[in-house]
Amino acid sequence: MFATTAYRSAEEINTAMGRVYGYMALATFISMIVSYAVGSNPELVKFFFTGWMHWVVMLAPIGAVFLLVPFIGSNPPKQLSIMALGAFSGLMGLSFAVIFAIYTMASIFNAFMGAAVLFGVMSGYGYFTKQSLDSLGKYLMIALIAIIITSLINIFIGSSMLQMIISAVAILVFMGLTAYDTQQIRENLMYEDSNDSVEVLGALSLYLDFINIFLSLLQLFGDKKD
Repeated sequence: MFATTAYRSAEEINTAMGRVYGYMALATFISMIVSYAVGSNPELVKFFFTGWMHWVVMLAPIGAVFLLVPFIGSNPPKQLSIMALGAFSGLMGLSFAVIFAIYTMASIFNAFMGAAVLFGVMSGYGYFTKQSLDSLGKYLMIALIAIIITSLINIFIGSSMLQMIISAVAILVFMGLTAYDTQQIRENLMYEDSNDSVEVLGALSLYLDFINIFLSLLQLFGDKKD
């Protein structure tokens, strides 16, 4: 006998995707709360963003994501996965808390709303399109690696022009990744045997897409405080 693959109904898929967006929204909320709480306190900004502590705060999320993905992928209890996502989003919020000390609140709000619109449009496209985005995803991953390498180089160069170019390209890349990731998540949720880790990992992917669009918009168009 051959094993048969069981598929979820359209309603079940939509419900599961609703949970994905819910977890993503929760992670985004945690990040913004932590970021604002730290960034609006000059003493905390000085502690976390001067000296060696600055590098710990900036690099910790990179190391954490390499631990988080396999942990959630091992399908622990759902509550633990959500808590791990929340802890990571708090760490991410700490890493970009300095934006509240550098940029005006109006700029932060505008960048957030702009990111929400771009994310919503691209995620909607990825969710409803019948066209496979697999080939696009390969090019986007190459572009993402190029952005990471260039950003690391620019840490030592300190070129404002190069940073603007990186931010502009990053917006396009993460918009594309939003559509690609949404399609991948939806396809993974089609199967009855998909577990809770698919939803939480999906939320993590979309959260990172959104946050990067937001930060790139802020770097490109944000007004700094006097």
